[in-house]
Amino acid sequence: MRIDLRKIGVACLLLAAFVSACSKGPDDATITTNVKTKIAADSPALANAVSVATAEGVVTLTGAVDSDAIKAKVETDAKSVEGVKSVVNNLTVKPPITFSEDSTIKTAVMANLASKKITGVTVDVVNGEVTLRGTIERAKLQDAMMAANDAKPKKVKNEMTIK
Repeated sequence: MRIDLRKIGVACLLLAAFVSACSKGPDDATITTNVKTKIAADSPALANAVSVATAEGVVTLTGAVDSDAIKAKVETDAKSVEGVKSVVNNLTVKPPITFSEDSTIKTAVMANLASKKITGVTVDVVNGEVTLRGTIERAKLQDAMMAANDAKPKKVKNEMTIK
């Protein structure tokens, strides 16, 4: 029996290449899919807000989320996926929405007017903008405007008639 060392060498090289390819881990497309799946498991809506891209095992997250806690959670989820080497977290946190409901603003303006003993003025609020109508004495005009502005509307329109 004669052993051909060249054949054994070629077989070893092929086996080494096969083992190397198998231990390489998931490709970038699979990593991207797995990261998206992990995010969607936490929140389907969040999965739509976050974009995921992978290049050579480096995952880049982009989009806008509601809080720093969510931003950190998405990063943690991405890092937990097999094959991820590192994560570039380019997520931004949306500023909080701060607005008062029209009825809340109207109630506040009405209370402020009453506390300043101002009568004869009607208050309308649409999309955070206050409109004052009615008849008012000149001496009470500034108080009425302050009463409206103290309710923190987006804008105050003075359509009052001075008597």
